[in-house]
Amino acid sequence: MTQRRIGRYEILDVLGQGSMGVVYKCRDTVLNRYVALKTMNLGLSSNPELKERFYREGKTLGTLNHTNIVSVYELNEFGSTCYIVMEFLEGTSLDQLIRDRQELATMTKLEIIRQVCSGVMFAHERGVIHRDLKPANIFLREDGLIKILDFGVAKLATSKMTKSGVILGTVAYMAPEQLMGETIDVRADVFSIGAIMYELFSYRKPFRGDTITQVMGSIINTRPGDIKGVDKSINFIIQHALEKDRNRRYQTVKELRGNVEQLLEFEKKKRIKTRNIIDKTITSQIQDVRKQLQKIEVIKEEIRRQLDLAELALKEDRFDDAIEAAQEVLKRDNAHQKAEKILAHAKKYKALKKEEEKHKLRWIHDRLVEAQKAMDNEHHMHACELCESILKVDAQNSDAKVIKAVCIKKIKDFLDRIEKTDYI
Repeated sequence: MTQRRIGRYEILDVLGQGSMGVVYKCRDTVLNRYVALKTMNLGLSSNPELKERFYREGKTLGTLNHTNIVSVYELNEFGSTCYIVMEFLEGTSLDQLIRDRQELATMTKLEIIRQVCSGVMFAHERGVIHRDLKPANIFLREDGLIKILDFGVAKLATSKMTKSGVILGTVAYMAPEQLMGETIDVRADVFSIGAIMYELFSYRKPFRGDTITQVMGSIINTRPGDIKGVDKSINFIIQHALEKDRNRRYQTVKELRGNVEQLLEFEKKKRIKTRNIIDKTITSQIQDVRKQLQKIEVIKEEIRRQLDLAELALKEDRFDDAIEAAQEVLKRDNAHQKAEKILAHAKKYKALKKEEEKHKLRWIHDRLVEAQKAMDNEHHMHACELCESILKVDAQNSDAKVIKAVCIKKIKDFLDRIEKTDYI
C-alpha cells in the first residue's frame, strides 16, 4: 500500500501481515491516539465469501466488549480497502513467548490460561465460538493483561462450521471433530485451550508431525503424554481438556476455568507458606544476605563497567576489545541481552572488516602488478598514478613507494635529456 493514510488514520508502521491482509499501527488524527488498523488484501476483497469472513471478524469483535478480548472501534471501507480499527496493544504474543522459551512462574502461566478462559467464556455466553484459538491469537500486554485476537473464523454456536470438506483454523490446535468437518460447539474451544496450555507448560506442541496429515492423525488418534516436571493437577486439567471424545471433555470453558482457579488459589497459599518460611530464614541469616547483596552490587558495577568498555570499543571499531569486554559481562550474567547484542555486532563487524581487508589487499596487489607492468613498459606516468591510488588507501605501502620513486626518477631523467637536447 503506497498511501500513508486510510481515512482519518495516519499509517505509522506495519505490525503484521497474513494471508487476509496487513495490520498497521496508525494514529487516529481525530482522537489523537494509536490504533491497530487491519486491512483486507485488495485481491481478496472481490471474493464475497472472504469479504464476509473479514467483516464477520469486525462485527463479532464489536459485540464482545470484554477485558480479555481486543476492542473494535470501527468497521469501514476506504475506497476499495476494507478495514477494521482495533485498540493498539503493546507487549508480546503468547506464540513469541513460547518460541523464546521464556521462563514463567507456574502462577503466571495459570493466570494466562485463566484470562484466556474468561474471554472465551464471555464469547460463548453470547453464542460465539472462536474456532481458531492458538498462541499467535493470544496477546500478553505489558501490564499482564491478556487479549484474545482474530475472530476471523468465529461463528455463532448454532451455525455449521464450514461447507463440507472445508476446514478453517490452525490445524495443530483444532479439536478432532473440527478436523473431521463435523458441527462444532463450545467444546472445540475447550480442546484448543488444552492444546495451548500443554504448549505453555512444556514449550512444545501436544500434537506434532512433519506434514499436516500427520498432525491431524496425531490429534485424532494419539494421546499426548503427561508433561514431566509439572504438577499432576495441571496435567489432569490438560488431559481432560484434550479428550478425543468431546462428551468426556470439560463441557464448558467455565468448568475448565474453575479448575484453573482452584490451582491458582492453591499456588497462592503455597507461595504464602513458602514466603513465611523464607521470612523466618531471612531473619536468622540477615547478615549473610547483606553480604550477598554487596557481592551482587560489586558484580553489577563490574558488569556496567565492562558494558561501557564494550560499547565504547564497538563505537571506535575496536572489535577485539568489544568482544573481550562483552564476554566478561556474559561470564557474570550469561543472559545479558545488551552484552549478547554487542558481542554479536562486534563479531559481525570484525568479520566484515576482515573481509574488507581481504578485498583491499587484493585490490592493492592487482594495482601493484599493474603498476609494475606499466613501469616495465616505460609507462611511468601511468605507473605513478597507480601508485598514488594505492598510497591513498595504504599510505605506508613500501612497494608502491619504491615503484613511484623509480618512475619519478625515470621521468626526471627523461625530462633532463630532453632539456639537454633542446639546449644543444
